[in-house]
Amino acid sequence: MNKQNIYWQLYQDDPILKPGFPSPVLADPSFLFPENCSDGLWHLFAHNIFGVQEFLSEDGIHWKKRKTVVWNAMRPFIFHENGTYYLYYEKYKFLHVLMTWFPYRKWKSRIEVRTSKDLKTWSSPKTVIEPKFPFHKDPKFGESVSNPCLVKFGNKHRMYFSSSLVYIPDCGFCEPKYITVAESTSPLGPFSYFSDPILSPNDMDPFCNLGAGSIKVIEWKGRYLGFQNGIFWNPVRKESCSAILFLQSEDGLGFERINQTPILGPTGKGWKASHVYACDVKYSEVEKIFILYFNARDKAHWTQGKEAIGLFVGKVEESKGTTKQTTNKPAKKPRPKKKISKPKPKAKKSKRK
Repeated sequence: MNKQNIYWQLYQDDPILKPGFPSPVLADPSFLFPENCSDGLWHLFAHNIFGVQEFLSEDGIHWKKRKTVVWNAMRPFIFHENGTYYLYYEKYKFLHVLMTWFPYRKWKSRIEVRTSKDLKTWSSPKTVIEPKFPFHKDPKFGESVSNPCLVKFGNKHRMYFSSSLVYIPDCGFCEPKYITVAESTSPLGPFSYFSDPILSPNDMDPFCNLGAGSIKVIEWKGRYLGFQNGIFWNPVRKESCSAILFLQSEDGLGFERINQTPILGPTGKGWKASHVYACDVKYSEVEKIFILYFNARDKAHWTQGKEAIGLFVGKVEESKGTTKQTTNKPAKKPRPKKKISKPKPKAKKSKRK
């Protein structure tokens, strides 16, 4: 049996996508490879404070905004199967995302999906996940289901999603508290909910002691890999943080960490000084690399912080052995589909805490 060594590195120190005026936030990216799109382009979905935006690229590096796909929505996830595209997202009431920055404004959201055959024309929305169990709700902060991620398991579709809320004082807003699962025979539902979370915050966990955040799950080499952004209190820096944790599972339900420390975390300065948040990740069979888009925050509090999107890559190398491991050595950069100029990554490596 071979062991896989995965070497992770930032593509470049700077973000590849920044928020445009007047939104201070561009967050929660989800993407499609060009081979899965009829126009041969990369497609990326992310949200600002107004809704879900779509971006196009020829190489996965240089992006141009196409349009707003869904208003009053956030945290998108794009899924492709049998010629149909499914865009899932967290839906909220008009301007509700702005009102929640004020104390004691209760949140309420649901997960909707829209479908398309061409990534241009989208169907009417359909609600697929709503707050149902007690751990989907908080009596003080509201009812929340968010961060959808759909994975095919045999003849079933499994929806991973975040639920409930925990208030983060130095940020001035809430973050997801739990991660749970629902299943269906169709991407459109109806979904059967699991009655308990699969990931929860733990006071003894240095990287997940405030909230479980979100998770993206992919099948790879006969197992399931999870990329979770845990929310935690950093006692050294005396502030909240978020970082990407690398997990694995045999059944997609019971996860353990491959790396005991985050593979990507806040740097203490620059555009990702404060929090490294949700991501989307896919494995390129051609390049033998993982492509991971993520968003990060420079300052904790909502009145000061801005969020942008970066690119993280993982190069897979195999050798004989029986133990799986990962390290953080340099990875090869994704090659563009077409020959166009690319920004060269800075020589200085980012620090991780």
